Amino acid sequence: EWDKVDEIENLFLQHIARAKRFIYAESQYFASRSIAEAIIARVQEDDPPEIVLVHPEHADGHVEQLAMDHARDLMVATVREADRHNRFGIYLTMTGETPIYVHAKLMIVDDRILRIGSANLNNRSMGLDSECDIFIDCERPKNAGRGFEQTIAGLRHSLLAEHCGVESDTMAKAIDRHGSMHAAIDELGSVNTRQLRPFRIPDLGDIEETLAESQLLDPERPKDMFEPFAHGGLFRDGSRLGRLRDRLKRKR
Repeated sequence: EWDKVDEIENLFLQHIARAKRFIYAESQYFASRSIAEAIIARVQEDDPPEIVLVHPEHADGHVEQLAMDHARDLMVATVREADRHNRFGIYLTMTGETPIYVHAKLMIVDDRILRIGSANLNNRSMGLDSECDIFIDCERPKNAGRGFEQTIAGLRHSLLAEHCGVESDTMAKAIDRHGSMHAAIDELGSVNTRQLRPFRIPDLGDIEETLAESQLLDPERPKDMFEPFAHGGLFRDGSRLGRLRDRLKRKR
């Protein structure tokens, strides 16, 4: 039996748990059960961090769309169900009416952690595919006083500014003025051809067992490739996602 290699997943969970003010992330996918549950745990706190995720409108290819798009739609719905402070936001990058495909894999936490590599926010990256991420952590003693925090903040402002078609200083001032990336995106995200648009969940219809929910194409561990239904899928009974999914079903 193959063991799950979980260094990538553990580091993501540690970084999400450490956030005090905000998390900014770009990812090709948002389909990891463990990441979604970690975010749900944070947004249910009394004073959660602000979370901004930049993401493509659709996965690349018909089969990936079946696996990843529907999983994302259901996960965003369940996170929003838990997000009573409205701190979580997922945004699409656009040029006019043309979506831009996001292939980046990046996370910034409080401008104190910068992480970049090959790992997406999906199950395969958490414990099946071979991935390599590197990160700078300003809390490490040898990083103190080296100006990394200002550099990371400049990168975050630059990325948001590029997505919105504005200058970095304009974005930085908007974030400072509002005290919020979400509010800055509301102000600047649709004024130019380059835009960041809030992701709108399509009509999910009946929430039932699907290819995406079974994790057949996005397994969490190697043995799930051969037993895709053995562990209950994304919304396994008793999990945070499962309880929120049940709440959504009762509302329909």
